[in-house]
Amino acid sequence: MWLLLRQGVQPQGVLAWLEAQGLGIQLRSLGERWIIEVEASDGQAEALLRLEEVEKVFISERAMPLVSSWQGGVQLGTWQRGEGLLWIAGPCSVENRESLLRLAEALKALGVQVLRGGAFKARTSPYSFQGLGPQALDWLREARALTGLPICVEILSETHLPLYADVDLIQIGARNMDNYWLLRAVGELGRPVLLKRNPQATVEEWLLAAEYLLLYGAPWVLLCERGIRTFERSLRYTLDVGAIPVVAAQTALPCIADPSHAAGHWRYVTPLALAAIAAGAEGLLIEVHPDPLTAQSDAAQQLTLSQFALLKEKASTLAAPSSRRLP
Repeated sequence: MWLLLRQGVQPQGVLAWLEAQGLGIQLRSLGERWIIEVEASDGQAEALLRLEEVEKVFISERAMPLVSSWQGGVQLGTWQRGEGLLWIAGPCSVENRESLLRLAEALKALGVQVLRGGAFKARTSPYSFQGLGPQALDWLREARALTGLPICVEILSETHLPLYADVDLIQIGARNMDNYWLLRAVGELGRPVLLKRNPQATVEEWLLAAEYLLLYGAPWVLLCERGIRTFERSLRYTLDVGAIPVVAAQTALPCIADPSHAAGHWRYVTPLALAAIAAGAEGLLIEVHPDPLTAQSDAAQQLTLSQFALLKEKASTLAAPSSRRLP
């Protein structure tokens, strides 16, 4: 960690105290300010902040050793990392069996590698459609058997864990990114996890949530940027495309984008999706519905099959078949 000393403070007194504690130290200058790099545990950060000479304590990247050092191959269904974009698509909520099966077959024909669908829905209003729960999961399994597509489903509660043991890609939604007990429990399932960024979270907080998942057993984490809360209300959220290359510089974990939730309206999904690809996203999570006008949740932002096909066509001009990883 690093200790930033207050303006005008000389480092000798703090250095002497740190040396007396047996801590490894290294002095650095920052213009007229001093920074001391300290070999200490993260748990000592608050204690060091009590030193009058210290203005701030910064935790180093070693606070997330698994995220920063992760290396490994990533494969999901027919998608092999580095061989084109990962496409995850499907309805916001699974609403009936027949339409889901037809949609799954159509999406596979369009080149989608993973089918997504909501079973339990986290809704702001308690009176909104909450999902069909276990029945929706059964229909998603049936769609997987029919098409061969892996399924991606959001989990909301630790009480639902037994229902998700065979889900190919478990989604942690934005609301639960900092639900640390759920992160631990999901990690212990040993399944790949799609982790959405909380709209109030910094990149560091997002990556630390991924650290929880890796620490407790997840083989790998698919990071998903889905927009942050800013003062601008033209869109539901502000898609933080800048976070995509920032994440790529800090971890080898793959990073994709969800332009559907950032946009909040189908008209803006394609431009945001293309912007994310240009910034280095390795894939996209897109909400697609056979008839959005009848959707019971997020009707405004879901694409029709024809709109999704057009998005894929435009995306192919940006995404080379080589790896999307930034140098």
